[in-house]
Amino acid sequence: MKITLIAVFALALAGCAIPAAQAPTLSILVDLDPASTDRTVIIESITADRNGVLYVADRVSGNVMRIDPKNPRPVVVGRMAARQVNGQNAAPNPSGMAFNAQGDLLIAASAYGEIQRMRAAELDPARPGVAQTFATGLPGANGIDFDRQGRLYVSGGASGNVFRVGPNGGAVETVATVDRFSRTLPGGAAQQAIVANGLAFDAAGVLHVADTARGAVWRIGFDAEGRAQRPLLWVQNAALEGADGLAFDARGQLWVAVNELNALVRISPAGELTEVARNGAAGPLEFPAALVFVGDIGYVANFDTPRRVNLDAGSTNTARVGIGASIARVTR
Repeated sequence: MKITLIAVFALALAGCAIPAAQAPTLSILVDLDPASTDRTVIIESITADRNGVLYVADRVSGNVMRIDPKNPRPVVVGRMAARQVNGQNAAPNPSGMAFNAQGDLLIAASAYGEIQRMRAAELDPARPGVAQTFATGLPGANGIDFDRQGRLYVSGGASGNVFRVGPNGGAVETVATVDRFSRTLPGGAAQQAIVANGLAFDAAGVLHVADTARGAVWRIGFDAEGRAQRPLLWVQNAALEGADGLAFDARGQLWVAVNELNALVRISPAGELTEVARNGAAGPLEFPAALVFVGDIGYVANFDTPRRVNLDAGSTNTARVGIGASIARVTR
């Protein structure tokens, strides 16, 4: 089922409706797997370069794809190679993605516990480059973001660790740890233990951490020497169950991709929550895992895991009613 445009209403959790003029509109920018909804393409993250061009990495093929929003046709510009891990063939499972100031693309290879880098010149559709190891010793590597000094921060999933890597890679340090926690998902068949997922710095240099298990966002401040303060629980709410990718918009509001609920939630600087969009398995949000802003337009990576809200009616293991791996566009 192809979805071209779905208007959604926004509802403030306090019960006050947002004026219609402010209600965003969601549409599908690009279907990344037009021939199938069986997860033959899987993307978990998304980023944009300085020109507003989007990039995603496919967990199935290892391809790194470039997508110009003005002409949204995926173009392979690089790849991440499979390797042996503990004697078994393993895909890198690309997660968080971000560009550094030099235009190099950094990607978390969660299966390898490392960050890989593609130099700017290697992002070439005529001769796609191969990502190379940038930093190791990062178990559970997931979300990533840069601070103003060009240092890379990496979330460690269920461990709760937040790691820091220097501009030249190499040595890794653990700068903070979110307390561990595990939640039994509805139905009782699975546990959610990821407490350090998406990362995003605000304009003041405070790091925000998505806690998927608790349905929360933590804040980590830093002193003048770069030492992290103890993580503080900033917001926790049932509307954030499945909090995954984070991104700040131009107004300084934090947006959260809430994967288990097929939802987007916006948090004001004062910590006030607004559910901006939410839908069933038919999309346009299908287990949204990450988002990025280019000006006032947001782009969402649909991970499309068949769980919770993102399940076909009456099903316990499929999500074929929607479009599958795709990028959704959010406009005001």
